Amino acid sequence: MQKYETAILFDPELPEERRKEFLAKLAGVVSRFQGGILKQDDWGIRKLAYPIRKKSNAYYTFFVYSGERGVVEELERNLKIFDGALRYMTSRVEVETKVSPPAEAAPPPAEAEPAPSEGSGEPAGEAPAP
Repeated sequence: MQKYETAILFDPELPEERRKEFLAKLAGVVSRFQGGILKQDDWGIRKLAYPIRKKSNAYYTFFVYSGERGVVEELERNLKIFDGALRYMTSRVEVETKVSPPAEAAPPPAEAEPAPSEGSGEPAGEAPAP
């Protein structure tokens, strides 16, 4: 299953209960495609960079979810129908893979040359000039 993230900008004048009902509906859409909501992040009302439908603020919500083929199309179809969504954008989230350590241990480093003695008057990190 693929992971997706959808950013939704809601009308700031939309009542909170209506927004929550719609988000619950979107969660139902995801579950119909054998997926699940992995994370929902509400940022609240933020100022827009430019006005959208004569609104200068929007309520930001981010969804991270997984699902079978067709989940994005159905989710975006519902967003197009809902009049409280100003904008939305969906992107695919790359799956994070953890690299396992190599089976063999690296050979120990070769022994370094002994450091010059402290009383020689030369800096410790430099070799004597020929």
